Amino acid sequence: MNAELLMFYNVENFFPPDGDSVTDQNSGLRNWDSYKYRQKVRNITNVFRFVAQDRGQLPSIIGLAEIGDRVVLEDLLKNDSPLKDYQILYQKSKDSRGLSVALLFDPQKYTVLDFRTLKFKKDSDLAFETRDILHAEFQYEGKKIHFFVLHLPSKREGDIQKKHRLYIIQQLRKTVRNLCDQGEPIILMGDFNENPDAEEMQLLLYDTTGKKILTNPFETLYLGGRFTTFHNKKGLGFDQILFSEEMLCEQLNLETNTADIYDSPILINKTNGHRHYPLRTYSGSRYIGGYSDHFPVLVTLNRQE
Repeated sequence: MNAELLMFYNVENFFPPDGDSVTDQNSGLRNWDSYKYRQKVRNITNVFRFVAQDRGQLPSIIGLAEIGDRVVLEDLLKNDSPLKDYQILYQKSKDSRGLSVALLFDPQKYTVLDFRTLKFKKDSDLAFETRDILHAEFQYEGKKIHFFVLHLPSKREGDIQKKHRLYIIQQLRKTVRNLCDQGEPIILMGDFNENPDAEEMQLLLYDTTGKKILTNPFETLYLGGRFTTFHNKKGLGFDQILFSEEMLCEQLNLETNTADIYDSPILINKTNGHRHYPLRTYSGSRYIGGYSDHFPVLVTLNRQE
């Protein structure tokens, strides 16, 4: 396949079973037992199968959000999983809910050069209790490429975390601009908890001179009425993949083909009042048994000869 398929997926509170002897942690979910956990593993694994069937290939890079422990990633790669040969990049954050981001990748295409997490502090002593940003440097086709996977502070409780979210975006912008100044290709993927047309997201696209350095194809999808999640019956476009289009083309001979929200009928809630919403695992404390409260997002990059 002469293309690279990239994917990001917020998988909604993906914890090991409560009281698991390996992790001994509590998810905060109602009756989160081994049966429901195994169903969740099957569901998320099947999403990768559905994508591969529909797109003719597996995503070679998969960013994930709301991962409760490394063991859930290992279970996604077990046995007959389509990702059984993939590798994991993960480091647990000091998030107040115990959730972190992760990255799965095809080692036949990508070689890890470096891997770190970006942590954020209110001052010199006190760190945020939030998800770290995962920053991975890969070698691809003999060239370096940077991937960032993130899940920014949410808008819950009247958006009391807004100042923290904006601070992190500002710090991320500095990192992105420095890498662009060095001419190194960048791909950002995550749940930004901001829509693509938000002022903060728009500023992220430009360097200090006003030159556009990142492309966000999910702005067009969002403005066209395509959404990745819903809250209070309002469609949102929080899940996005951004990239330095010019450098991907110049350095790696890759150019954008398509960007899409994978709102397959299989992943959609079909009950009255919630039609077109993602079929989620829980609705409040009520177990639904679905996939996630977010749809995956995809970007296809064509390799130019």
